[in-house]
Amino acid sequence: MAEIRINATGGLKLYDADDSHYAQILAGTITSNTDVMTLGHAAVVMGTKLDMNGNNLLLDADADTYLDTGTDDTIKFYVSGAHDLTISANAINVLSGTTLTIDSGATITNSGTANGFGGVTALNNATANELVTVGATTTELDAESGLTYTDGALVIGGTTPSLTIGDAGAEDTKIVFDGNAQDYHIGLDDSSDDLVIGLGSTLGTTSHIVIDEAGHVKMPLTCAFKAESNTDASNVTGDGTSYTYLFQNETFDQNGDFSSPTFTAPVTGRYLFYWSTSISGIGSGHNTLEQLTTSNNNYLNHHSAVNMGRGASLIQNHSVIADMDASDTASVSIAVEGGSATVDTNYVYSYFAGVLLC
Repeated sequence: MAEIRINATGGLKLYDADDSHYAQILAGTITSNTDVMTLGHAAVVMGTKLDMNGNNLLLDADADTYLDTGTDDTIKFYVSGAHDLTISANAINVLSGTTLTIDSGATITNSGTANGFGGVTALNNATANELVTVGATTTELDAESGLTYTDGALVIGGTTPSLTIGDAGAEDTKIVFDGNAQDYHIGLDDSSDDLVIGLGSTLGTTSHIVIDEAGHVKMPLTCAFKAESNTDASNVTGDGTSYTYLFQNETFDQNGDFSSPTFTAPVTGRYLFYWSTSISGIGSGHNTLEQLTTSNNNYLNHHSAVNMGRGASLIQNHSVIADMDASDTASVSIAVEGGSATVDTNYVYSYFAGVLLC
């Protein structure tokens, strides 16, 4: 029969029904009166046994619900042979598919495939109103401060809403927009103190708009070019023949859209063009017709050279805002008429420039 015996050292042995096994409680040395355990009104309810050799504290009679102290400095809570909750030094780990109830009306549910909090789908506290349902429905993370989450949209409300990214440390900070075909980012390049908007998720690799601390706005990839002539051309017009200027030397070509003698629009928009030409060998009866030719329109400039005298030179400067579609082209040409083909083009003072406005 089951019985309790006191051994010679003052310890207790609890024997099972046939006296074949026992659980022993050793008294050790007691130097003063000590309350080892105080039980109130049904404060502790145990199952059939208390097993400390296996590091387990059984919580029910079927021995399938228990706490295990383990050998890795963790406490694991088991139900039906599987541990649902693990408490370690730095973390609380919830088994996938398990709901942990914090208090009445507050639950944390892990419905993911992995343990931990990676698959958390619901944080709910309907009474305290600090964490309320993070999911596909309306959610209040903190209703009193105005921070809400509704169907994928996070809203910062209140009288003076603000969002701070960073902690004044010497590091880059950014917001990434994760798109289907393209990603974009807005971030602070801390090394240059610039606000950058660019392509991709990596700050500074493909910067589209750069704003410095003085308010200067730069668009390093926006279409802009300037090219100059480097050779003269003799007797190319004068009899009405049209000559297209060659601008062989590129001073800059920011987006790679110019190839002598033609500019090709990368996108639909309004472009500002400026060009200068120089000709010589003009006769007294010659008239000049200079034009910027685009796919959509011809922008003409007419100049009469009457009474200028044979051998005279002429330098002309012009500008225009042109409406262009993507892949439209633009080039500069000149036609002198009213005489023979004795007119030369000069590379000095001859150039062609343009920039995308909007």
